[in-house]
Amino acid sequence: MFSLLFLIQALTTAAAYLPALVSGIVLYWLGQGVMLYFIASGRTQSFTDPGITLLVMIWAVIFLSYTLLLCYDCRALVLLAYLMILPYGIFRLSWRGFLGIALLTMAGYTTVVLVLHHQNRLMLVAGYELIIGAAFLISLMSYSLLGREIGVLREAYRRKNRQLREAMGRIEELAVRDELTGLYNRRYLLSSLERRQALANREGLPFVLAFVDIDHFKQINDQHGHKVGDEVLVELARLLRDSVREVDLVARYGGEEFVLLLNGLTLDTAGPALERLRKAVMKKSFSSAGLPLTVSAGVSQYHSGESSDELINRADRLLYDAKRG
Repeated sequence: MFSLLFLIQALTTAAAYLPALVSGIVLYWLGQGVMLYFIASGRTQSFTDPGITLLVMIWAVIFLSYTLLLCYDCRALVLLAYLMILPYGIFRLSWRGFLGIALLTMAGYTTVVLVLHHQNRLMLVAGYELIIGAAFLISLMSYSLLGREIGVLREAYRRKNRQLREAMGRIEELAVRDELTGLYNRRYLLSSLERRQALANREGLPFVLAFVDIDHFKQINDQHGHKVGDEVLVELARLLRDSVREVDLVARYGGEEFVLLLNGLTLDTAGPALERLRKAVMKKSFSSAGLPLTVSAGVSQYHSGESSDELINRADRLLYDAKRG
């Protein structure tokens, strides 16, 4: 539309203005092409606004001011084009940015009018120019108010989306975490076990599964109450979590039973590690009642091709062998 306006002006104006009109068309398309290239190439993806909305709008205002300077006979069309720029930023700019564009637009229009008057190409009629300027300013401010309202709505939606993401994150966390101890739950353990099995089958990386069970836990609940029993579970869970590496996994299997998945270990290397853990439990006092505690463990190493149930059942049987011993 702007190029067509320039072309019409070129056909109806003096030859002296032709170079400026042609350069206007070239400058406009060159600028648009450069900005579109940067957007399409992905170079703006790291920006807060990948569409570089503010830059595009500033460029459009500057170009329209140049258009108005050369094509003042079509002032009504150019003023309409000024207003057409503003909706482009309604859903993208903050209201401050939107107000800044509106003020830049008014400043560009006023500057062109004063330059034209200085060049004796425009006779200023104060009342007429005042009416046009006031109507233009009111239109710009109306767009700014609309942009502010939409900006407030956009921020409210952004805040709600952020709260929704946080809530979904908490729900997902609750789905894989034991509520009391904060350890992973049985569901997450089984899914992780399947992934470890696949990795072991594919790359031959060993791992062991260890059942750790509190000895005589029922007596703690019976003699001291479930509150103390919960404290014991929480403190033991913390000790287990602090005793393993980041690549390992600790989960609460149920009741007073915990499971450790120890990556890269075999029975020979896992045995001493679990013995150190057993002794660390014996040295510590648990809960507000200062209770001594012992644990038993059953440890099995994964054999390629066996199922999760086979691995778990083998460790479970070994756990009860340990308790009987």
